[in-house]
Amino acid sequence: MSKARSPVTALVAPLVTAPPLTRSPRQRKASGRGRNSLLTLGLVTLLGWEAGAIGRSALATVEPRSGSIAAVLAETGPEQAKAPGLATAEAKGSRRALRFVQQPTVMANPNPQVPLAAVLQFEASESVETIVTVSDGTQTWTLSFDPKTHPQLDPKQGLPIVGMRPDRRHTIAVEIKNAAGRTHRANRVLAFTTPPLPENSENFPRLEVSASEPERMEPGVTMLSVRRRRPTLGQREAVAFNQGFGMLLAVDSAGEPVWFYRTDSRINDFEILQNGNIAYLTQDYRMVEIDWLGNTVNTFWAKNRPQGPTEGIAIETTTLHHDIDQLANGNFIGLGTERRILENYYTSETDPNAPRATQPVMGDVVLEFDRQGQVLWSWNTFDFLDPFRIGYETFSGYWDRRGFPGTLDWTHSNNVIYDSKDDSILLSSRYLSAIFKIDRASGDLVWILGDPAGWSGKLAEKTFTLTGAAEGTERWFYHQHSPSPSHNGTVLVFDNGNFGTFPFEPPLPLVETRSRAVEYEINETDRTVTQVWSSEIPGEEPVLSFAMGDVDALPQTDNILLSEGLLLAREQVAELEWEEIEPKANVWTRVREMTRGTPPEVLWEVVLDSGIGPDVVGWVFYSSERIPLPYQED
Repeated sequence: MSKARSPVTALVAPLVTAPPLTRSPRQRKASGRGRNSLLTLGLVTLLGWEAGAIGRSALATVEPRSGSIAAVLAETGPEQAKAPGLATAEAKGSRRALRFVQQPTVMANPNPQVPLAAVLQFEASESVETIVTVSDGTQTWTLSFDPKTHPQLDPKQGLPIVGMRPDRRHTIAVEIKNAAGRTHRANRVLAFTTPPLPENSENFPRLEVSASEPERMEPGVTMLSVRRRRPTLGQREAVAFNQGFGMLLAVDSAGEPVWFYRTDSRINDFEILQNGNIAYLTQDYRMVEIDWLGNTVNTFWAKNRPQGPTEGIAIETTTLHHDIDQLANGNFIGLGTERRILENYYTSETDPNAPRATQPVMGDVVLEFDRQGQVLWSWNTFDFLDPFRIGYETFSGYWDRRGFPGTLDWTHSNNVIYDSKDDSILLSSRYLSAIFKIDRASGDLVWILGDPAGWSGKLAEKTFTLTGAAEGTERWFYHQHSPSPSHNGTVLVFDNGNFGTFPFEPPLPLVETRSRAVEYEINETDRTVTQVWSSEIPGEEPVLSFAMGDVDALPQTDNILLSEGLLLAREQVAELEWEEIEPKANVWTRVREMTRGTPPEVLWEVVLDSGIGPDVVGWVFYSSERIPLPYQED
């Protein structure tokens, strides 16, 4: 992602095409012995991954004539090394206020959870904006750290250098600018080598790029919430293996990692916050806020979670799960739950005549809370919906595996999003195969989008009739994820398509199930909804996503970013029944950028497919977002 040439870019430009150093680090060290040479070695141990992944930093400069990277550590020692033309600038700088009190240095990120980042440190004579130009010989990009927009960042403590690809030598040029617009360049160009990716395929996914047209794609990098999965077969070890791993991964248009973060709990949704930090939700009902070096800034946790108290700010709820968003006022909106005991409740989703019993049932609660943990607004599904309208997987054991033994899963909401156009909230209930629109001011339920079967009374009056833009194209969604309003008033949905009906009708066989992204146009006046777009491509082999999935309209290109979640291995679809997926299925995943045409074109595709077998580690993208590279200059 090249940018316009600034004075710093002009300084570094010769490095982009320069041949690599031919001398080994050992030779450079030997030749510079006794001359105050500096070689900083950062050993990064990746949370028990492969030891020996090393981030290396050194001081270098540019030969004034040849334009190659001078082996200044061998010739003059770094204390005497100057970039061409900077000696005069430094002399002038000594007569003015703006200067480096301590010259810039770069080192490997001390936090091993984010190994592809580095830390830049220096001290200036006054408050400054820092402009950093980074190059790996192929890519060049500029990062900007302005104290007005990033007041939490202090160059004396360290600035995050991000966007670097693995196992490459990078040059880093530093310039500072004060409030009056005066600039000053560092007298040396720094160098840093990123560590390679972990070699163990159980610790890092192997991405295959099968399509990439960068000139037609939305700008930015793609951030992915990554999960790993072995078939459980009822084994406690496999469950722990699956749930004890979480990763956020950012890749470029070539599918190459430019940043990743590893933690010890499965990650659900993530959000880029207004302050530039990242928030994510964990399997154990925490919301964790981190900076781009992976350092924890804040933790919020569900006060009544089965794991008990932890560090951070407690939220008055039983869980925090699936989805989190930040509102314009700085508050958060997310999903909690309430567990109620219901009498005369179902004991089966396949037999309507099965005996009834008193059952613990989990329903969802939409929460708005502030940074002090105060719940300011809530909407409880038990208060507005019929808990006796159930969907398939109510008895799947979802909450059993998450600390609530014997608790049935009624609504299983997976997404909540605020729409500022009319101060409303969209809530997605997977098991009810429904999307609810809620008026935030009054709390009223405005409408129910989805198959109207099973709704009765006043709730039935809030449903829609489905039509297709072309005859025969209409199809309701089932077990959906990630509904989002688009800029033109439509609603995009990832339709997993699971089961294709409700209890107590027999479900659709796996071989007849199709997963897709779909777009609907909603007419609230006459209560009709029209299907206007689908991601399905004629002649392409269909896919079945049993869980997860994400779809977004991209603002600049109007393309669609589609993450298809937990895709079942095609070879197993004809062999398995619905109830056999969790213990036996192998999985794969892919993320696509597509045009919005009919049929759509695939502009970008990244696939993770590890194959089939009881011990095979499959990889899944829970969600995806196209974001700007943090701190990158426009």
